Amino acid sequence: MRRTVFAASLFVLAAGSAAQALVVPNGLENTEADGTFSLTTSSTAGRTFQLSMAANQLTSLVGQQITGLQWRLNGAASANWPPVDVSYAFWDVFMGPGVAPSAMSSTFADNFTGAATQVRSGGAMFTAGSFTAGGSPNAFGPALNFTSPYLYTGGDLIIEMRFAQQIGATTQSAFDAVLASGGPANGWGVDYAGRWTGNAAGTTGNNGNFLVTNLVAVPAPASLALLGLGLAARRRSR
Repeated sequence: MRRTVFAASLFVLAAGSAAQALVVPNGLENTEADGTFSLTTSSTAGRTFQLSMAANQLTSLVGQQITGLQWRLNGAASANWPPVDVSYAFWDVFMGPGVAPSAMSSTFADNFTGAATQVRSGGAMFTAGSFTAGGSPNAFGPALNFTSPYLYTGGDLIIEMRFAQQIGATTQSAFDAVLASGGPANGWGVDYAGRWTGNAAGTTGNNGNFLVTNLVAVPAPASLALLGLGLAARRRSR
């Protein structure tokens, strides 16, 4: 009976901590940012976009596995997006330790201070109306889920996305973003920064507004194991 109770307790704890989320910039979870960024493109060349996040924005994710990314429409949006289903032949995502946002280079490769890990490959799709309008801020849309989770162990982080042209809707997604031109007063270039170029194979890019990003995460397996050890220790002490 005690073993059953212990196992049930571990399951409840694991389930309760199964999904977490962290919005970067931290202060904008329930507040509209000061700009927009049209992430996707109908250009045949596709796009490359890099996000730089300072360690001080990610403290609650240390030891967690990041499993996906979410964005939201800017508050000025008058209709849900996309108007019809959209797809991308590929949407590759790479993550790794990086330079501080203040030191971000226009050369994408130079912004990684260690090996970049590919956490997503393959196509992507957003169904019609899956990003909702009418709020300030709007709710986050569907997650761009990774094919392999990324274990975040601390430090400044780079997220690089290389993706194909948008097929389906011809309108682009005006997502909520922090203006690069407002930095450093609004945090751009201090706590976060962005670079982009209109080519999925690009090697250099220009300053880009920073997308308000919700990082979806789950505890690493070791974290759940520690929960189990803690419960076992409590059980033995009784």
